[in-house]
Amino acid sequence: MNGERRPLRIAHIISGLDQGGAETVLYRLISAPGQTDTHCVISMSDEGVFGPRLREAGVAVHALHMRGPGGVARGLVRLYRLLRALGPDIVQTWMYHADLVGGLVARLAGIKAVAWGIRNSGLDLEKASRSARICQAASAPLSRFVPGVIIACAQQARTLHRQAGYSDDRMLVIPNGYDLSRWHPDAQVREAVRVQWGVGASTPVLGSVARFNPLKDHANLIEALSLCARAVPDVRCVLIGEGMDGANLPLMQMLDTHGVRDRVILLGRSDEVPALMNGLDVHVLSSRAEGFPNVVAEAMATGVLCAVTDVGDAAAMVGDAGWVAAPRNAQALAGAMEAAIRALGTPQQTERQARGRARVEDMYSLQAMVDAYHMVWARLARDYPARTRPEAQAHALWSVGNMAAFGADEAKAMPDADGLQGTERGMPGPLQTGDSAARRLLMVVNNPAFFLSHRLPIALGAKAAGYEVHIATMDGPSVPQIVRHGLTHHAIPMSRSGKNPAQELATIHALWRLCRTVRPGVVHAVTIKPVLYGGIAARLAGVPAYVAAISGLGFIFTRKKKGLDILRLAATGLYRLALGHPNSRVIFQNANDRDVLMRAGVVKAGQAVMIRGSGVDLDRYRFLPEPPGPPVAVMAARLLFDKGVREFVDAARAAAGHGTGLRWVLAGSPDPGNPASVTEAQLDGWRKEGVIEYLGECADVAALYARSHIVVLPSYREGLPKSLVEAAACGRAVVTTDVPGCRDAIEPGVTGLLVPAQDARALSEAVLELAEDGAKRSAMGKAGRALAERAFDIEAIAQAHLGIYDTLLRSRS
Repeated sequence: MNGERRPLRIAHIISGLDQGGAETVLYRLISAPGQTDTHCVISMSDEGVFGPRLREAGVAVHALHMRGPGGVARGLVRLYRLLRALGPDIVQTWMYHADLVGGLVARLAGIKAVAWGIRNSGLDLEKASRSARICQAASAPLSRFVPGVIIACAQQARTLHRQAGYSDDRMLVIPNGYDLSRWHPDAQVREAVRVQWGVGASTPVLGSVARFNPLKDHANLIEALSLCARAVPDVRCVLIGEGMDGANLPLMQMLDTHGVRDRVILLGRSDEVPALMNGLDVHVLSSRAEGFPNVVAEAMATGVLCAVTDVGDAAAMVGDAGWVAAPRNAQALAGAMEAAIRALGTPQQTERQARGRARVEDMYSLQAMVDAYHMVWARLARDYPARTRPEAQAHALWSVGNMAAFGADEAKAMPDADGLQGTERGMPGPLQTGDSAARRLLMVVNNPAFFLSHRLPIALGAKAAGYEVHIATMDGPSVPQIVRHGLTHHAIPMSRSGKNPAQELATIHALWRLCRTVRPGVVHAVTIKPVLYGGIAARLAGVPAYVAAISGLGFIFTRKKKGLDILRLAATGLYRLALGHPNSRVIFQNANDRDVLMRAGVVKAGQAVMIRGSGVDLDRYRFLPEPPGPPVAVMAARLLFDKGVREFVDAARAAAGHGTGLRWVLAGSPDPGNPASVTEAQLDGWRKEGVIEYLGECADVAALYARSHIVVLPSYREGLPKSLVEAAACGRAVVTTDVPGCRDAIEPGVTGLLVPAQDARALSEAVLELAEDGAKRSAMGKAGRALAERAFDIEAIAQAHLGIYDTLLRSRS
């Protein structure tokens, strides 16, 4: 799929258009400057707040008024007829009701290109309406059949919905984007707003923009405010949102119970939030559950400091620009609020404001969101070409001011769509290759998410050096992110298990055909299956140069020998065939893997190259002092038993009640497709036992390490673990196992401690040793940062790869 833009017709179905996060993002997305696609919006209820705004922006709005049994029945018929008449390229639904109802009706109307939109984290769903819970439960099994893709607003939303039964293969994450011309610091507006509130320029003002809803946990916020007021007597708090006014009796009772009514300014719902946000010093997100909280990015873009609860993607959003507290913990939230207030008027405030604004500019721009949605829609349109009617017949439904409320009579008057001919509305034709094949790189990786986390900087370095870069991976939700970086992506059929010979041959054939089409000068394969199959395909296709990256040999080479090992013999034969390219290099991350393949006669001495890992961005993973408070030992990894997860939990159990107050934190998610994966039942048992804190999938490891003191990885074997490289860059002492890969990622006794594999007691003792000795941790952290700067800098790693490509191409010439 390439990044070329072709205008598409998108019909959006949403439960309503009143004030809310999803409604705001929908409006922002389709009214963005430079929007090239054509949109119309179908509201299952009425036009609400955003209907007139959308029409003013040139978007047609159709309201179905689906209230009450009769209204619902009529609305379903109208929706079916409307979709048949519109003939959209894509139907994009928003939130549970529209996902279920709109998705099913769209499929009944013959539209296969359906994209669901998940706007809820899935956490604390019992606080949502009964109908929302029913729709979510019904949608989970249908997620494998109704939508072509499921777009989640946040990584945690994807993780929790996968755990709830949603099809993970169809899910991807597109973060919300923000119009920075609307959200920005304005000193004059700040002064005017604070005069209106009656607060002085030096008065610390907290604020929260959120409707009154149990998931927003205003009870937590108000209790935290009362605790914060003891340390900061002149603090004030502004509450903005639906229900945040004196008519809300439960709210007023909370304020009176905690004695803070005179400290709170209630503004209710407002259309002037960008201006009001300027009046705040600190914005507080007190929620117990979120997906991707818009208000956090909006506050950072406005130059307001942020204190957030660790829900949804909030912690990942603020990173090192804000303060993070545990949810449903008023004391922790009060501590974060106090820390933010103490930063006011200091260089720390200026630094965090600048970092916050920069994070929004870099990661959450409006254009990035528009481009990502278009790429997903274009892919769907290519896979499921729309049945379209002549332009003149459908024009009225896509035009502003025509049929704003689509009724039964009007629907009957529209021409029937049954006889329409299919038209191909897919992406442009085959890839056109240029003349400079020598400077064309094809990188083959099994998983698109793995490419993004481990090889993206190398690909971008090659692109900057003048290479035309192509990426071949399995299809998956991370593919649009690859394309957003200006890289050409090719989806390859590739199974994870390798148990079906026909499927494996199909993968080799697909790679051979891709090599013949793209005609790369260099093929660079990463991880076991791409190395084996990519090497064979490259030799068969006559590719001039081949690079294989061995990031681990897998269980076949690491298990103990027991007589004649047929699998090992077969794997050795495949490696000989794949790595036998006459103009090739094999990159190893540790000496043990290199020696194993050299002893087996698979790799020659001149082929082998040592590059320690995939590198780390030293600007993103910055050295920061340890945070105050009890020491935190964190393990961030896929939740597989051979990563040492069981030993981590057993070590935490053995250290329970230690005098340092040591906390054991586990981050990551199970991998249901892997037989070594931890199960959800086991995770639930550990959580209930209380010996560990489980965070789930972590989108921002740098921020996680910044809140930690010790990084732990008790793995049984690795290539060279990225988590330990990142720990070194962040200046955190490490405890890991004395096995290949892990021991290569540290300097034993200098940057961390080694313990035997599968020994929970030794692991516990080593972590406790560092927990008790802050000076030792600090020295190891500084040494780790020096090691990262010396050996793991991503720029040096990328240059090393470019050197290999250039050497092979010169040799070929």
